[in-house]
Amino acid sequence: MPTIIYPPSIPWNWMFQRPQQLLGRFSSSGQTVLYEDLGNFSNPKTSLLSPSLLICQGVSAMAVPHPRPRILWLTVPSHINLIPNYDPDLVIYDAVDEPKEEFASWAPYYPTIQEKADIIFCSSSSIYEHFLNKHPHVYLVPNGVDYVHFSPAPPYRPTDLPSGKPIVGYSGAIAPWVDWELLKIVIADNPEINFVFLGALFQLNKFPLKFKNVFYLGLKSYQELPTYLHHFDVGLIPFRQTEMTKGCNPIKLYEYYATGIRVLGTPLPELLTIPKINLESKPHLFSLRLRHLLAEDDMNKAERMAYAQANDWSERAGRILHYIFNRANTNQE
Repeated sequence: MPTIIYPPSIPWNWMFQRPQQLLGRFSSSGQTVLYEDLGNFSNPKTSLLSPSLLICQGVSAMAVPHPRPRILWLTVPSHINLIPNYDPDLVIYDAVDEPKEEFASWAPYYPTIQEKADIIFCSSSSIYEHFLNKHPHVYLVPNGVDYVHFSPAPPYRPTDLPSGKPIVGYSGAIAPWVDWELLKIVIADNPEINFVFLGALFQLNKFPLKFKNVFYLGLKSYQELPTYLHHFDVGLIPFRQTEMTKGCNPIKLYEYYATGIRVLGTPLPELLTIPKINLESKPHLFSLRLRHLLAEDDMNKAERMAYAQANDWSERAGRILHYIFNRANTNQE
């Protein structure tokens, strides 16, 4: 079995995202995974999270004995320059965002990625279309969900959730790509609704909304996140429609659906084909649709949950490993 190395990119315990989800499942299927944690560690150490998943904190994965072939898994474009440090047998770039606007600094690295990556995986159709004619081994693998983690009904209600009104919630990065201007109008139009926001600040110095019916509860651990989502009446994906968000395949969509809640978002390209989703771009129409959702009976919960279950991270990881093994076997022939 190969060893997959992930250079320091995202702290293991910070906003459990695509890299942690996929790498965790690679290890569950028998691959050795060496995850170099991001941070300053005064006491360098390695920790086994499972028999084949090792977290390296202040320790290079190259200092840990491991079997070859060695696969370098990259999600930060500038890390394409780290290839000589790892002497990999296979280089994989997993593309999750468009190199535009907030991520414009990524663009200069793309020619080198196209030259040096053996396989490129893409989380959205627009990213896939960007690479498709520029590289011979490009595959579309959207985001997913840990269905078993999110679907069970929680045993308790978090004490910091507001009560007395319906809860419309957002889970994810508190970031510039959220349409805060749209939200200001929608929230002001709906004082009879509590709006709850969960997540870490990203490229923002402070939480941008101030209303009596808005509650910013900060970043919640991955373990407790489902407990909050199950108490949302509607989950929000209110992203601005930009060149960057054109390539967003929101993980929160799958997590919302796994809990069974209804979803209201802006019409991002990646959301247009999602069954039983609600999409509006204009603030007052968004507000009207929200009130309509809260007033009507929910007839589609089972269908949403079935969609989430069909898009589990295990399916995504299995598909990726299939592509990797095919490529590795081709290299050996």
